[in-house]
Parts: sequence; C-alpha cells; structure tokens
Amino acid sequence: MLRSFHLLMESARGYRLAQLLGLPTIRRYRSLVRRHVPQGPTRRVLEIGCGVGSARSLFASEYTGIDINPDYIRKAQQQFSGHFYVMDAAEMAFAPDTFDDAVSIATAHHLSDEQLSAMIRKAATVASSLHIVDAILPISPHSWFKHALFRADRGRHVRTFDQLRAIVSRNSRLETFQVMQGPLHDVCYIRASRLDRDGDTAAHT
Repeated sequence: MLRSFHLLMESARGYRLAQLLGLPTIRRYRSLVRRHVPQGPTRRVLEIGCGVGSARSLFASEYTGIDINPDYIRKAQQQFSGHFYVMDAAEMAFAPDTFDDAVSIATAHHLSDEQLSAMIRKAATVASSLHIVDAILPISPHSWFKHALFRADRGRHVRTFDQLRAIVSRNSRLETFQVMQGPLHDVCYIRASRLDRDGDTAAHT
C-alpha cells in the first residue's frame, strides 16, 4: 500500500495531491520563503527540486527551476513562466555565480547525506546565497502523530534540525536560521553561502 502511494507521488498528478494533503506545512514553507528570500524582477533565482512548479508564484524574479523527475518538469513547463530543466540537484550544470539565490524547498529530506552535501557545495558556488526550507523531525519527542507522518513520507532522509544544520555547516558558511512548529510537521529555514578561504562556518542567528 505504502509503495503504491509513493509510486503515485512520482507522477505530476500525485505530486499535486500530496500538495493538497500537506497544505498546513506548505503554508509554513511559503511563509519562510517570503520572509527570508529577497525579491526583485532582476534577481536571478534557482529553485532546486522545483517539482511541478508549485512555488513559482513566490518568486518575482528571473526564475530557473530544476528537478530530477521529467514528468514534473514537463508539467511545470506547460503551466509556468521561467526556465525548467531536468537535472540532478547534486550535479547541477551551471557556472559559478549564475544566480543570486538558490532555494531548496522540501528537497533536503529526499537526499542522502552525501547527495545533500554535494548539493549544498554546488548551490553555494552557482549562487550568492543558498536558502534551505524543509520539514524536520518533531522538536517534541512526544509528537507521535508527526513521527507517524514521516514514516509515510517518500523522503527517506528525514533529519532533526541539528543534523541538517550540521551538514550545512560542514559544506558552506551557515549564516542564519529559523525553526517553526506546525500541526503536521515542524519546519526550518537555513541561509548559507560559499565557504571563504579560511573555511569560516560561523553562524549568526
């Protein structure tokens, strides 16, 4: 049953169904993006793991979206303005400083530690700032319902906030972060940039 649900989610139609079921969490994602990601018509934005383009409306910017799923990208190209490419988040084919902002929304928990590390390093090279918004394991150990939801999630690499922050810190310069609790999932925002020559990973909260 769970495998069939996951296979359904691989289609563009299934992806939209998941978006409807997860509206409380998606609202928190959107709130964090609006609060933290700079906007402007000439600002160059890369969305990593863009899915079917559901977050496109959040960016009043020169927009590029990538996703590894060709069905998602076909759907996004049909419905939204911008540039959409089938591309692996860990192996992005963009030159350094192509973008002002790279944004990852609900993608990190689909990537292994190795894949996520590669994505962070590459994103911090192709963009001036990396913004990660994702669901995290519940802050409260007593949130059994939230834990149960994660067991049904397609993402096999759900992390605590501290685990996610540690991976970001090892592969980029951690700048700021925010954690937000929710009825279905707790979520977080992390901003990072390219490591300087001294490997400085100091965080400012």
